[in-house]
Amino acid sequence: MDFFPAETLTELQRQLDRLEQDLIADSRESGERAYLVEIPELMRCESAFSTERSKPFQLSAALYRQTDHLDATAGGGSDARETLQLPGLLGASQWTLEIAAEVNRLKARFEQEIKDWKAALPEMPALEKDRLVRDKLSGHGFPRAHLRQIYRQIVLCPPGVDAIALSWVKARKSIRKVSVDWCEKKLEKMDPQMQDPGIQYQRRLLGGLDPSRADHLRQIQVRSRPTVQVAVVENDAYRQIGYSSMPVLVQLDPGKSLPDFTRIAGEPSATVRRVRKDRTIEPEPFLAALRVHLLKNQGD
Repeated sequence: MDFFPAETLTELQRQLDRLEQDLIADSRESGERAYLVEIPELMRCESAFSTERSKPFQLSAALYRQTDHLDATAGGGSDARETLQLPGLLGASQWTLEIAAEVNRLKARFEQEIKDWKAALPEMPALEKDRLVRDKLSGHGFPRAHLRQIYRQIVLCPPGVDAIALSWVKARKSIRKVSVDWCEKKLEKMDPQMQDPGIQYQRRLLGGLDPSRADHLRQIQVRSRPTVQVAVVENDAYRQIGYSSMPVLVQLDPGKSLPDFTRIAGEPSATVRRVRKDRTIEPEPFLAALRVHLLKNQGD
């Protein structure tokens, strides 16, 4: 397989440089042209990019340009593989939105090319295919490329809308019962050569589980992080246009301000759910690799 889409990634980075330059130019226009939701993660963005929230266009441009793994020390030593969230709105020129549309096109093209490249590989575990992609990216000069960062699309607001509505959508959590046999097979598949100390330790934990707790295993999956949903109002019609993990670009003429929009709190409102005591789940995972927890004993 000689073809690998490194050229697409190179062109994407070139267009992201253009987008950054145009956003900085847009920031010089007068009027209320920027709104960033004051989420707790905003401080992490400032730390990661050494840019203050008082410069929202520069901060947003740095986030759009993020195609690498974040440093583990950025924002308090969190997981370097995470994607930073920064919902909000930016008023930009038509030319800037055209560049952003080209950025989105290249992102989608690169994502499809990676999928096609992996599909053409011989049959092998998915983790092995992922490793080969990382090796190829490194060989083409992108050793820290982070696909989840690269694939993220920039939401573009249609021109001339009457209003923009922002609202929180909470993360969805699913909890399902799993068996000892299911866990064992999953761990074995993750480390078929038995060379990963962490996986082997978890297999030993599973093997030592008291039989009386064999039906207490629960896998917890968070389907998504809380995110900001974006909708527009046009001629009294309400239409959703996407989710704002990064600021939404809104086309504005020079000197104009953002259309009417909703300002929201920095995190979703808390809800309290009653949980039966005998169904409470241990907060720390029993098998971290599988996100499997144990139900607490009734007497705990």
